[in-house]
Amino acid sequence: MIRELQALYLHQNGSIKRDSDLLCWIVEKKLGSVNFKAPVRSFRELRRVVRFGTRPNDLVFCWLAAIDDCSVLYDIGAANGHEGLSAHAFHRCHVVYVEMFTPSIETILKGVVIAGRDSEIDKFDVVAAACDKEERYAKALLHQPPIAGGTYNTFDDLDAYCRGGRQGEKVWASQWSPSVSIDALHERHGLPKPTHVKMDIDGFEDRAIAGAANTLKARLVHSWIIEINPGRGEAIAKSMAMHGYENIAHFVHYEGIEDAEDHLFVRNDLIDEYKRRLSEVQNNFW
Repeated sequence: MIRELQALYLHQNGSIKRDSDLLCWIVEKKLGSVNFKAPVRSFRELRRVVRFGTRPNDLVFCWLAAIDDCSVLYDIGAANGHEGLSAHAFHRCHVVYVEMFTPSIETILKGVVIAGRDSEIDKFDVVAAACDKEERYAKALLHQPPIAGGTYNTFDDLDAYCRGGRQGEKVWASQWSPSVSIDALHERHGLPKPTHVKMDIDGFEDRAIAGAANTLKARLVHSWIIEINPGRGEAIAKSMAMHGYENIAHFVHYEGIEDAEDHLFVRNDLIDEYKRRLSEVQNNFW
């Protein structure tokens, strides 16, 4: 705790204060030229917000800062909501959060309230659901206690997740949860069409991409940044290439082992522009 607070105050010129309305702490710090504010309800969340935007090799953050053509961001697997909050702070874009973990939903909603104090609250939609290839109800299994900052959860299929599946993992609790596809979000439920998509769903990403067939075909999305886990890369790359998206950058989470990697897929008419933007962000932030 002390180390995180030292980093926030001494190295990030940040601050933390108690909010009497939201009954949580709020961290505020600079991300480039913008003020970034996020709720904190546990040490896990404090650690994540303090470390957010501090690594030059963080492809997701560089992309978030670079997408000044973003009108609507779909944040799939939103967790604490930091990516959506920062995208809105940078670009005043509309953010659609998709997240199934109930403690994360509460954190996201608190973040929406905080952002709404400085902007328009109608710039956010929060969808409490898993992202899948189809709409259904199934059990969401919690592999950690239901506390703020947790991200280790399974929707329905233990074998569908990364690192060989989650058979044998302890289940602290479960709840029935809906799933939604990317296509259904805007085709069936009337949410705004995405111009950008961030996805981090621990091995379910191939199923989510299968549920975005019409979105891909229409080439609505300018760029997709997807955490891809072992065994999912070939199917996703094939879908992207079929619809004119090129993988222009990637970041390996753990060098020397086969594990998750972040991949940036850009529509082929925007490739040169995106390479320029990423380069500018790297130069401006670090």
